[in-house]
Amino acid sequence: SGNVYVADTANNRIQVFSSNGTFISTWGRYGERNGTFSHPQGIAIDQEGGNVYVADTDNHRIQVFSSNGTFISIWGEYGGAAGNGTFNQPEGIAIDQEGGNVYVADTANNRIQVFSSNGTFISTWGRYGAGNGAFNQPAGITVDSSSGNVYVADTDNHRIQVFSSNGTFISTWGVYGIDEIGMRFPEGIAIDQEGGNVYVADTANHRISAFTFSSRTSDEAFSSEE
Repeated sequence: SGNVYVADTANNRIQVFSSNGTFISTWGRYGERNGTFSHPQGIAIDQEGGNVYVADTDNHRIQVFSSNGTFISIWGEYGGAAGNGTFNQPEGIAIDQEGGNVYVADTANNRIQVFSSNGTFISTWGRYGAGNGAFNQPAGITVDSSSGNVYVADTDNHRIQVFSSNGTFISTWGVYGIDEIGMRFPEGIAIDQEGGNVYVADTANHRISAFTFSSRTSDEAFSSEE
């Protein structure tokens, strides 16, 4: 429908607007019960069914709603990296539009978790560290619909990492800095599904950086412009 869904974090609610910014609806308030939030940061839409998936960050869980805000389901609770399906400050969420799987950046557990659309745990990958496939507070996540690859904004490592849908490491780019490929605490990431460009919210550099992805194997294959 072209509507825009916003995780209004400190107001503990979701707001919906038309593509030109006209207000449509809102739902949610502060709390721990179904349909309430505590600093929700991530949001994703299932294009097939229209359902809205919210990373309810400080409640350490995922909530699912219909497009008009009717509560559907919930999964997750607070827990460490040893527990499948538990969370610690999940911030990013993305949906594989082909298979319907839900990818969650389990930020403070330094890992990615994958679930079916109904919340059944499928897999997990990642741990704390700076090597390939390891994370330091990953906040943003998106899925390339053309390839199924998963792009992660590895925030405190100041880089982007790319994985196959099953978590196999593919490539990485970015270093701490302010030059073209430099990043400082990138938190958001999105893909232009038509053109394939990757857009990064380079948070502490106060800018958006756009990258083209011409190779699946090397960080030297990325070009960028601010």
